[in-house]
Amino acid sequence: MDDKIVTAVVGLVGLMIGAWLNATLTTRREQWNLRRELYTRLLENLGEIVSALEPLYNAALSGPGRSEKERKYWDDRVSKLLERETHSEEQIRRAASVSAVMLSDESIEALKIFQKEWEKSFPDESWDEHIGNRLEAARKAYSVLVLAAKKDLFRWHSLPLR
Repeated sequence: MDDKIVTAVVGLVGLMIGAWLNATLTTRREQWNLRRELYTRLLENLGEIVSALEPLYNAALSGPGRSEKERKYWDDRVSKLLERETHSEEQIRRAASVSAVMLSDESIEALKIFQKEWEKSFPDESWDEHIGNRLEAARKAYSVLVLAAKKDLFRWHSLPLR
């Protein structure tokens, strides 16, 4: 009879440990996935901003052209690029709100600097300087965030169980 009790207790302890391990691993995996998704969203949108601002900067430098057709094409192109840039910046602003609880301090600081530089650059300077400043801010933030994501995601993924 004592063997049955010992077997039952050992089995119960094994089930409890297994349930605890499963819950811990699931929680860590979910947290890692959330971080990965957040970094992905931020990097995609920063990349989209850079992708929109590079041709926009070139368009600002070259100007609209002389003919009506060239001006119309230039206006349409600039409008589409500004739309992409605005949409992506909005997505970054939204994701940055969530990042305060999920990402590394280095990432949060990079986003704060990006937002500060973005807000600071307003058309009191020439339009091409305004776009150039925003482009530089986006490139810097992208570079810092890539490095931070690599450190954060690979470090987080390899942490021992707590």
